[in-house]
Amino acid sequence: MFLFFAVIAAALAIAVLIGGDVRRLSQLRIRHIEVLLAALATKVAVALLGTAHSPIAVTAARPLNVIGAILLLVVVWLNRRIPGALIFGVGLTLNLVVILAFGGRMPVLLPRDADPNSPILALLRGGLDPLHVALAHPQGLWFIGDIFNIPSIGGHSSLVSIGDLIMAAGVAWLIIRCSQPSPDLQPAYGSSPSP
Repeated sequence: MFLFFAVIAAALAIAVLIGGDVRRLSQLRIRHIEVLLAALATKVAVALLGTAHSPIAVTAARPLNVIGAILLLVVVWLNRRIPGALIFGVGLTLNLVVILAFGGRMPVLLPRDADPNSPILALLRGGLDPLHVALAHPQGLWFIGDIFNIPSIGGHSSLVSIGDLIMAAGVAWLIIRCSQPSPDLQPAYGSSPSP
């Protein structure tokens, strides 16, 4: 999650530095907002199930995790003309493929220097994380799972996938591109033609 916040902050800063106006982002129109809301509601349900820390909750969360990703992919397709949408969609597709390959959860290849006392690591190793499954060694499509270690605030770090990085690039492109003036709205400069 830190990755997306950092990318959004950086993209907003870049947009302003190159002369963009981030207020233009408010003009962005997303088609079929109801599908997006359904996708977000599904993701919230998965997160809530994750707080139960029980095998039953994990079993219920797996198909919901897939359904949420599919709904989000539908939203991306329906809004594919928005700058960055297709880039985001490629990353989301990679994540969906690997989630399906690992039974509804994102595989996480644990780093060797992982804190053995981490409560998150205990959930992963115990199989009680509804979104992730820990891999002791590379297997299957592990290379498109969460394998990149991204430092975050407070000395902690998070693992992200190549799909996450591509999705973040799509979000950055959307912010930067949509903050720029639209070419068809720019006034024509120069002398007007004589009658």
